[in-house]
Amino acid sequence: MSDIVQAAAPAPADATTALFGKYELGKLLGCGAFAKVYHARNTENGQSVAVKVINKKKITATGLAGHVKREISIMSKLRHPNIVRLHEVLATKTKIYFVMEFAKGGELFAKIANKGRFTEDLSRRLFQQLISAVGYCHSHGVFHRDLKPENLLLDDKVLINLLNTFY
Repeated sequence: MSDIVQAAAPAPADATTALFGKYELGKLLGCGAFAKVYHARNTENGQSVAVKVINKKKITATGLAGHVKREISIMSKLRHPNIVRLHEVLATKTKIYFVMEFAKGGELFAKIANKGRFTEDLSRRLFQQLISAVGYCHSHGVFHRDLKPENLLLDDKVLINLLNTFY
């Protein structure tokens, strides 16, 4: 992955804007205090991705710019089947865009809330995947500061994917 790509392209005004002519932003997947996450499609190859849009003003005003830089550095180095992969980082004057692997199954939290209890076999498999991802992070001197079902994503094969907040 290359360093942040700076461009004069405007930030997306709505969720249907083409980002840098490379990604078509679609449905809003989630919102946080400093970012919004959209489903997007790579216009070059049709691949589904998730795009996290971070407001630079908000992170600068709250002193979190260093945190975002650290997150980029860490996520760009981690390569594990159960950790969401960062494909690239793009930026304008006002926004930072993390283009990441899309986890089609959504949040573990939502699955638990909708489905209720998982079978013991499925729970064991998910826990083993989580331990594998956390162990990989620890072996690389990285730790996750916010492990919770909302930060654990499922793909279409019900594999767990650990999401950001790395230190």
